[in-house]
Amino acid sequence: MRLLFVSITLLCFCVSNLYSQSYSQSDANKIQDLKSKIVDQKSSENTPEINGSFEAQSGKSPALAALFSLVLPGAGHFYLNRMDVGKYFLGIDAASWIGLASLEVYGNNVRDDSRKFSVEHAQVNDIDNKPDTYFGNIGSYANVYEYNNAMLVKGDYTSLYDANKFYWNWDSFNNQQIFETQRRNSERIYDSKVIFGSLLVANRIVSAISAYLIASSKPTKKTSLHLEPELLYKNNYSVDGIKINLSKNF
Repeated sequence: MRLLFVSITLLCFCVSNLYSQSYSQSDANKIQDLKSKIVDQKSSENTPEINGSFEAQSGKSPALAALFSLVLPGAGHFYLNRMDVGKYFLGIDAASWIGLASLEVYGNNVRDDSRKFSVEHAQVNDIDNKPDTYFGNIGSYANVYEYNNAMLVKGDYTSLYDANKFYWNWDSFNNQQIFETQRRNSERIYDSKVIFGSLLVANRIVSAISAYLIASSKPTKKTSLHLEPELLYKNNYSVDGIKINLSKNF
């Protein structure tokens, strides 16, 4: 800015000395030529500045950016060099996977503890090869005989258990309730996984939409400051002064 100010001042000083007297028509033509050169120079200087004042997306495909984000949230933003936005989607995705895995491990531990408890207090055997419905039934009936009688009353003969293979008999009602509480807790933990599963899906959709909109958005104009000197002339083409135009683009 200082160099520009000094240059403008020297230019004014030199021009004032050159045009301190009256001028012939030929001199006036020279001044007109000088003015045209200054205008042309301003245009050539401003043109690249205008062209360079936009941030384009370098022809990146919106559909491809959205597809990347559907596969991995934030990947589309990485493709667009916009990880300032994509890092949040990537962080949410990582946190969701951690939450999902944590609930899976915790639910398995609670379920295994309840089944081991049934082995100790209900004489259940071979717990690894029993269906989940079996453990639901042993939490509701004191023993296998009580369960089979209930099925006979209902006429549901297909649900009867082989007493030797699916045997159980609780040593106390209190232990049966402890088992049932643990079993239901494990189910609630498993059901809670749907929260993180839904978050994984929603995060991908929102990330894909965000990447698509960023790639499809029109170029944004940078803020720039322009300082443009302009010579002022009298009717006889002598220099009357200098005017500095200051403009700011948003």
